[in-house]
Amino acid sequence: MNTREIIDLFKENGLKATPQRIAVYNFLVENPVHPDVETVYQSMIMDNPSFSKTTVYNCLQALTDCGLLIPVKIDNEKIRYDADTSFHGHFKCDCCGRIYDFKCFDEKVSGIDNFKIKQRDVYYSGLCSCCI
Repeated sequence: MNTREIIDLFKENGLKATPQRIAVYNFLVENPVHPDVETVYQSMIMDNPSFSKTTVYNCLQALTDCGLLIPVKIDNEKIRYDADTSFHGHFKCDCCGRIYDFKCFDEKVSGIDNFKIKQRDVYYSGLCSCCI
């Protein structure tokens, strides 16, 4: 995704396109590894030494608030971020800690009719194919 496409996407979602937000979003799109704040920060300061951890946190929060990122809360340790906002699941390997995306083909649920859904999460855990 190029900078122009990101700026247009931000505009469509009512988000001001600051250089910091563009850099953070671009990193997440190009690195779909479900990074946490610290990982994003460490990656950002290499090319942007003026970035603070607070700047990164605020960018992630703004991008999440406008729907361009989803928080992945698959464990109690930290929140990770995903730029793929389509409905899909996450699998966390109990051995290596890596998080994998997987497709969910059936979004049907029952028992929560007339509820206001704010977020849908599908989480699995176990051992990935590399750790078995």
